[in-house]
Amino acid sequence: MHCQQQSNALSALAKKLPPELLPEALAAARAIQDKDYRANVLSALASGLSQMPTAELFSLWQDTLHELSLRTRSNLLRDIKALFPVIFALSGEAATAEIACAIFDVARWWK
Repeated sequence: MHCQQQSNALSALAKKLPPELLPEALAAARAIQDKDYRANVLSALASGLSQMPTAELFSLWQDTLHELSLRTRSNLLRDIKALFPVIFALSGEAATAEIACAIFDVARWWK
């Protein structure tokens, strides 16, 4: 399936997916090579993912973060922005602010 078609289909289905299919949808989204399409799908999945039990979500987040860390800077930042509801669900407001500060600190290194 073409990247655009796959991302459109996943985005459209994201809010209708039962929780047990979210890990597979997340894996499919992470496999999308186009950064814009991938970010759109991640954003569409973020709300459902953030409703998952914390223990299960944390495991998915670890795998996702590892994979995102292997991407380029612009891809990483775009994907993290799309997944911010997941970060908030895992860490709450205070930790989310700390994560945002850490991202800005690291971004200065990349200049």
